[in-house]
Amino acid sequence: MPRIRTVSVLLAAGTLVSVLARAGDPPRTPGPPDPDPGFLEFLGSVDNLADTNPDYMAQANVPHAPAPAVTPPVKSPPATGTTPAPGGTKNNE
Repeated sequence: MPRIRTVSVLLAAGTLVSVLARAGDPPRTPGPPDPDPGFLEFLGSVDNLADTNPDYMAQANVPHAPAPAVTPPVKSPPATGTTPAPGGTKNNE
């Protein structure tokens, strides 16, 4: 029986602590006001275009940019005053 009493006391203490913690919270504020009915009517009129012509977006003839031209890489001339060693060996002079 002492175990049941301990669990009951802990449960009551936890409930009391949560109620006291909730008491410090500010009261709830009302949500945002309802949107303007005229605005909702405007949004509905825009959506009518999709009902009358479901392919209205496919009719847009969007010009595409041309593909960029590929230019070959330019070889830079060798630095002046140095010549590569013949046969691929390093010149140590």
